[in-house]
Amino acid sequence: MKRVAGIRAGLRGGSALFLSMAVMGTAMAQTPGSENDGIADDSVGIVVTGSRIPRPDVDSNSPVNVVGESEIKLAATVESEQLLNALPQAVSGSGAQSNSGNGSATVNLRNLGAVRTLVLQNGRRIVGASQDGVVDLNMIPPSLVSRVEVVTGGASAVYGSDAMAGVVNFVTKDDFEGLEIGGSYGISDEGDAQRYNVDLTVGGNFADGRGNIVFHGSYYDRAMVKGAARDHAVVYLADAIVDGKPVLVPSGNGVTPQGTIFSPQLVGLTDPYGNTIGTAGIFFAPEGWRAYRASDGFNDRPYTNLQMPMQRWQGSVIGHYDVTDDVTAFWEGSYVHSKINSTLGAVPMSSSGFIPGFQLDLRNPYLAPTLRDFLSANMDADGDNLVPVNINRRLLDGGSRTSDQTRDFYRFVVGLRGNLTDRLKWEVFYNQGETKVTDVQGGGVLIDNFANGFLTDPTDPYKCAVADPKCVVLNPFGLNSLTPEMMNYIYTDLTNITTIRQKQAGASVTGSLFSLPAGDVGIALGAEYRKESSAFDPDQLYVQGKALSRAAGLSPTAGSFDVSELYGELYVPILADMPGIQLLAFEGGLRYSDYSTAGGVWSYKLGGEYSPFRGLKLRGLYQRAVRAPNVVELYSGATNTAPQAVDFCNATPERTAAERDFCVNSLGVPGAVIDVFQQENQQIRAITGGNPNLQEETSDTWSVGAVVRPDFVPNLQLTVDYYNIRIKDAIGSFGGGLQSVINACNANMSMSNIFCQPLSKRTPDGQLYDVALLNANIANMKASGIDYRIDYRHSLGSGSLSYYLAGTYLIDSITQGSPIANSVNCAGFIGGGSCSTANPKWRFTQRLTWEVDKLQLSLRHRFIGSAKDGRIAGAKASGAAIPLLAVPETGDVHYFDLSANYDVMDNFSFFAAVDNLFDRDPPYYLYERETYDAIGRRFTIGFRANF
Repeated sequence: MKRVAGIRAGLRGGSALFLSMAVMGTAMAQTPGSENDGIADDSVGIVVTGSRIPRPDVDSNSPVNVVGESEIKLAATVESEQLLNALPQAVSGSGAQSNSGNGSATVNLRNLGAVRTLVLQNGRRIVGASQDGVVDLNMIPPSLVSRVEVVTGGASAVYGSDAMAGVVNFVTKDDFEGLEIGGSYGISDEGDAQRYNVDLTVGGNFADGRGNIVFHGSYYDRAMVKGAARDHAVVYLADAIVDGKPVLVPSGNGVTPQGTIFSPQLVGLTDPYGNTIGTAGIFFAPEGWRAYRASDGFNDRPYTNLQMPMQRWQGSVIGHYDVTDDVTAFWEGSYVHSKINSTLGAVPMSSSGFIPGFQLDLRNPYLAPTLRDFLSANMDADGDNLVPVNINRRLLDGGSRTSDQTRDFYRFVVGLRGNLTDRLKWEVFYNQGETKVTDVQGGGVLIDNFANGFLTDPTDPYKCAVADPKCVVLNPFGLNSLTPEMMNYIYTDLTNITTIRQKQAGASVTGSLFSLPAGDVGIALGAEYRKESSAFDPDQLYVQGKALSRAAGLSPTAGSFDVSELYGELYVPILADMPGIQLLAFEGGLRYSDYSTAGGVWSYKLGGEYSPFRGLKLRGLYQRAVRAPNVVELYSGATNTAPQAVDFCNATPERTAAERDFCVNSLGVPGAVIDVFQQENQQIRAITGGNPNLQEETSDTWSVGAVVRPDFVPNLQLTVDYYNIRIKDAIGSFGGGLQSVINACNANMSMSNIFCQPLSKRTPDGQLYDVALLNANIANMKASGIDYRIDYRHSLGSGSLSYYLAGTYLIDSITQGSPIANSVNCAGFIGGGSCSTANPKWRFTQRLTWEVDKLQLSLRHRFIGSAKDGRIAGAKASGAAIPLLAVPETGDVHYFDLSANYDVMDNFSFFAAVDNLFDRDPPYYLYERETYDAIGRRFTIGFRANF
């Protein structure tokens, strides 16, 4: 109750603070002598990423957000993704709080996928951290960044493939003179989640001022936090109906550390306690073997990461030199070495699907005599002491699965630029980068050894039947029953190595061709060549299908593609300084790309702006964007995954007679168990992989908006933009994923339906496994909404107040996994199988900063609107009944962050910050780590010294 009261007080206080500022600022803005110097803070005069034609931020016809130097300083973060996650247009990608994925920090604009957001450094590409080309933001330390420019909406005509959702451009520091040292330390109020950072920047001019060179280095260390450290992350709950009401009950994963065995022949039999054995089989409880109960499920929540540990060493050099008065050479170089560890629950081992024809030897000396007699009487008709059962066992005895990644990243750029005329500039450059990832996965199991440990020597049941002298008979019957000797025999580490390379060369001419009465005609012309190549070399035990860890069989993937491109942009001011027309202008762009894989593709943009009078501009833009398939989409080998999904063959009250018959007659569920059939695990094994016949994705983006700078309120700017993005032939797993395939089959239950055919891959007891979901140009996507922003700044005595509010209202976030699948609109939803990352309809960030003399004090408010359970969205899409859920939505979430910066002296400053000031927990039960704060209140202190 105290926490609730504190939050409410904080909300009232924060709202009152912002309202008071707005009222006071409006009154004070009428003070004589005020000047309207444009948008507040550090956005004035910035040339941004929306076009290669140099133009200021507010004149861009694409919606643009700039995270400037002041915001970077006030955020006090040492993680680049945190600079972006506060932007409403950026749905949180992977990052420090992720527990899966490949350990990268990513950005995902408009929730259209990280592969559709292009990340640049100083306007040029960065080599990816994985074979899909997605950039790891950990390679760009914030202490090196001067500002971040974010263009939302398709930008392929300007920057090429991957820019369907937008572009994020990190502009780094250059032309620096002197020595700067900085450091910071962060910790949560629980005494964990530590973060350490130290950075050094040194630079200076040389050759009588004709050149400048800057060296930058940093070290960053982030500690691990596991789910066990937070109350909200230790409970595994599932929805249930009790007495007709939805409730949350303790639950867990069906593969338990105590172990279970199952066979269709066991279903309907009775255990020693009088319980009927169901499709989950027999459970090895502390009191002895019995029928499995839902409450027996394994709670893996305490074992997973809430904060992924990382160490990072980074070094960069940036510089330029005036070769002549008209020609300048420039260069950039960076090297990053990082270590990342992630943890998952212990490996779930199941004989089903991994050990064909597996049989349990009843002579196993660890088998309870009563169970031996029970199995012998009911399953060993031939008397050979071998019975066909499926053994499921979470190998917690050996600890969690770990992934220790070492990443080495380098990138360099060299080039020349100069003046072609007094209006036109030219540039040529060469850009090359490489990422090498060595991933050592611990906690894997050797499948053959696991099988060998269940066949005993008839003359000595404590010895294995196989000739391997290292073999140890296994005891999987109960918690912690596997001895270290047993675990040593079946456990292994696996090492995967990924190498990604990128080469890019380009030449451009930008500037103004000539002047019209309405202004200068801007132009950008260029040519680029790029080659992407990568190779994935998995551990041979994976390749041979002999080991199971984070995957269950991987294939090497290697491939490359190249692309040659020509592009052009044109900006034409048509009319200006006329009654009713302060400015009317046209903007256009065209790019032709010739891919070695997808062939020739076109992207283009058309738009313009109209300003009827000073202080108001209307803008609009149409863009056709493309994205060519990347290496992993084209060439990846078969990979086992385990997505969450629900099999419609499950014996539920909602299952129809037609579904029952189809599952038995066509999909292979045994008739003997169909009336009690339940899938063993919430996760179902699927196989994903590449398709070399993929073609490009295409998108159409509309945006219309307005920029308002009223003369009667100096230093105030308002922007509002409507956007609409439609993507056709989107690349994705066949059918849009496992649950979508299941739903598409359910909608037309026939084996002539291509979405039913993969669902016939089942174990003898009917369990769905290894569903083939290879890549295809099969999906459609749509995102639409309204972005808005307010910026205001005003002098206040000897100081100033500045304020901004940046928000978005999400109208649609639609995915259609295949042409015959139902479209699911995830706007306002989260998770539930149909939706993934939180997609609240309302989201905004606002900041109020007071600056006086040597002190800056700032309060930031991040608002994430309520999101409903994605199962509701799935039901709406399919026309099914809305499920009864105990927690159907998250509720609104507010985070407040307080920061201060004090200049102790001219060359030394001290800063401090408190993130999540009121210690707001994530929404109970419905949350995902990337969007919501799983750590809680955090404190950061630091310093910066200049010499």
